[in-house]
Amino acid sequence: MTNDIAVSSPAVLMAAILECTHNGILAIDAAGRIALCNSAAGRLLGIDPEAASGRPVNDLIPAGQCILTRVMDTGRPEFSRKIVINGRTMVSNHTPLVVEGKIIGAVAVFQDITELERVSSELDSVRQLCSQLDTIIESSFDGIMVTDSQGKGVRINKALARLTGLDESHFVGKPIDDLFRKGIFRCESVTIKALKEGRTVTGVQYVNPTGKEVLVTGNPVCDADGKVAWVLTNVRDVTELNQLKEKLRESEMLTARYHAELSQLMVEKFMQGAVVAESQEMLKVLSLAVRVAQTDSTVLITGESGSGKEVVARVIHNASERAGEGNLIQINCGAIPENLLEAELFGYEPGAFTGARKQGKLGLFEMANRGTIMLDEVAELPLNLQVKLLRVIQEQEVYRLGGTRPIKLDVRIIAATNRDLWACVEQGTFREDLFYRINVVPINVPPLRQRREDIVPLALHFLKAFKDKYRVEKRLDPRAMAVLEEYHWPGNIRELENVIERLGVFCEGEVITAQQVREQLYRNEKKEKKPPPPITVNSLLPLKDAQEMIERELLNLALARCKTTRKAAKALGIAHSSVVRKAARYKMEMVRQWTTRGGN
Repeated sequence: MTNDIAVSSPAVLMAAILECTHNGILAIDAAGRIALCNSAAGRLLGIDPEAASGRPVNDLIPAGQCILTRVMDTGRPEFSRKIVINGRTMVSNHTPLVVEGKIIGAVAVFQDITELERVSSELDSVRQLCSQLDTIIESSFDGIMVTDSQGKGVRINKALARLTGLDESHFVGKPIDDLFRKGIFRCESVTIKALKEGRTVTGVQYVNPTGKEVLVTGNPVCDADGKVAWVLTNVRDVTELNQLKEKLRESEMLTARYHAELSQLMVEKFMQGAVVAESQEMLKVLSLAVRVAQTDSTVLITGESGSGKEVVARVIHNASERAGEGNLIQINCGAIPENLLEAELFGYEPGAFTGARKQGKLGLFEMANRGTIMLDEVAELPLNLQVKLLRVIQEQEVYRLGGTRPIKLDVRIIAATNRDLWACVEQGTFREDLFYRINVVPINVPPLRQRREDIVPLALHFLKAFKDKYRVEKRLDPRAMAVLEEYHWPGNIRELENVIERLGVFCEGEVITAQQVREQLYRNEKKEKKPPPPITVNSLLPLKDAQEMIERELLNLALARCKTTRKAAKALGIAHSSVVRKAARYKMEMVRQWTTRGGN
C-alpha cells in the first residue's frame, strides 16, 4: 500500500482522499464558481459533482443558504453553521482560501446531522415526558413510591415524605422491608408482599413517626418477559377519613338523640293539654304516635272500647304538618245506617237520589282533604263500602254518588277498632286486601287495667273538668283513690269518666269517700249473681297452652280485684307463694311492685 501511494502523483492521491472523505467538501474560486465537489458533497447537496464543476455556486445552492461567497468577501471563517438543504440537516464550516496573502476562493465542509437531529428531537420529547411525569408525581396528594425488583426504593414523591415524616434517604437505595424491621412501620410492607406474590396488594399501615394511619396499595409492573421489574406503591392518608367517619357517626347519634328528645317534648306538650298519661305503656304509645305523625302512613289503632283510641288519633293529627292545613274528621262507621254511610263518606251530586239536597253534599273524605280522617269501628263497614274505601286508599280519589268525575284527595287515613280484624278476615266479614292496606302502622292502646298509674291522674282530671263545668268543689279521699286503683275497669277510661261524674252528682259532701266509690263501682255486683258464662273454644290448641291462658287470665283478674297478693291467693284457693311465683313467671309488674312495698 505504501509503495502504491509513493508512486502515485500528488494530484491522484489528493483526489482519492477527497473521495474517501465521509464529510462533503465544496470549494469555489475567486469568481464564485465551483472548483471542487467531492462525492459526499454531491450526495448531501443533491448535485452531480462532475456536472457542477465550473458552475456558479449560487446556481446550485440557494443564495440564502450559501455562505461561501460571504466568507470569501469578508475573509472571516464561519464555523458550525446549521443549514437545511433537500430535507437534510447539516452542520457546515466555511473558510476562505488564502494564497500568498490573497483570497483566491473559499472551501466548505458539510457534516450530515439529520439522524442526530431526529435522535435529539426524540430525546427532547422523552425529556419533556419525564418532566411532565415528574410534575404529575410530585403534584399527587397521595404518596407514591417506586421500588425495583430487589425491593429497594428507586424514588418517592414529596407527599410520601409528608405522610411518613421520612425523607428520601430512608427509601431510595434502601430495602423497604427495613422500615418494618426498624419499627417505623407497624405492619409488614405491602410493597414486598406485592413483589413476592406478583399481584396487587392493599393493606392498612401505621406510621410511627407521624402516628398516621395510611392505606397502601402495591401494584407490580412486569417487563417484557412477564417478570416483576418494579412495584408502584400508592399511599393514602385515611386518618382524616376515619376522623370524618367518626364525626359522621357522632352526628348521626346526635341527630337520633335530638329526634328522641323532640318526640319526648312533643309528648310532654300534648300531656300538658288534654292527654293524661303517666304509665310507661301509654307513654310508649304516645311516643310512637308522635313519630308516626312525621309521615303520611296509614295507621290502624286497636284497643278495647273506651281505652282512648280517639285521643291517640288526635295526637297523630296535631303532631303532623296536616294540623295547620286541614282538619281531623272523625266518623263512627257503626253508628250510621248502612244506606246513609256511603253518602256520608263520599258525598253525592245534586239529584243523586230521592230526598237528596238540590245542591249536593260534600263527603267526609272531601271535608278532610289536606287533613286526617279517622274511621272508628272500621270493622263495621259493609263489604261493598270496603271495596270503595280500598280504592280511595290506593288512588287517593273519590267518586260522589251519582258522579262520574273523580275528585283528587290528599287525606291521611287512621282506622280504629276494638275487634280482632284478622279474625274478621277469617270469618269473611272484612276484606283481606283492605286489612293489609290499613294495617301499615299498627298501634295498640292498652286497657286501663294494664296501666294503673294512669287511673288516679285521669280521675283527678275528670274531677277538675266536673268542677269547671258545674262550679262544684269535690275532692277524692286517698283511700278512695286506692279503691279506684283496685278496680278492673272493664269500660276503661269512658267508664272511669262516667263514675267520676256520677260521684260528683251523688256525693253531698266535698270529699268523696272510699265507701261511696265502692258503692258506685260494685253496685251491680250486689244483685243476684248469675252463673259465669261458659268458656268458648274456637279452635284446637295444646291443652298445656290452654291451661296457661286460663291461669294467666284468672291470676290477672284476681290481682286486679284484690289489693294484696295474699287476698288474691285466697280468692284463687292457692298458696301465697304460688301467686308470687306465677305472677313472676307471667311478668306481672303490679305483683312485683306490691311485694317490693312489703304488701302481703
